[in-house]
Amino acid sequence: MAVLAPLTISSLLLGSVALTMSSAQAVPSATCTVTDSKTAGKFDVSGKGWKPGKTIFLEANNTHTSSLKTNANGEFSSTGFFPAGATITALQPGVPEATCGTAKETDQKDAQEQYRAGYRQGVADTKADCKKDAPKQGVAALDPNYEKGYNAGAAAVLASALCKK
Repeated sequence: MAVLAPLTISSLLLGSVALTMSSAQAVPSATCTVTDSKTAGKFDVSGKGWKPGKTIFLEANNTHTSSLKTNANGEFSSTGFFPAGATITALQPGVPEATCGTAKETDQKDAQEQYRAGYRQGVADTKADCKKDAPKQGVAALDPNYEKGYNAGAAAVLASALCKK
């Protein structure tokens, strides 16, 4: 009996902790990005991972505010509304705010992602036979950052011990 009492109490405590943890709502992974707009001097804001069908607030430099509703998938888009150069923050009740940044930051992030993708592909293509081929072009023209990354990846493999025999 003396052994069972502590076990019963500890299992009740663990059960209440598990109940508390399972009843907490999982917060979606809310993100947003800023891109240049077709409207001169303005830019667009879009996001995903927000609560579906709920109002979201967009702030530019903590002064200029706009509100709109997310769609059924928790996505939103605001076109040509904010002045260029402003830093955008997205807010929705019950979801941590997200800094969308600026159009320049989005362009830099895209350039880095293209470079990394090109680098990985250059390594993979060159590692197969230790010969540098030109990057494979699809329907669209190659992104210059992808091409730079591809060439750097291929050069790294050619200079490595893997290709020196």
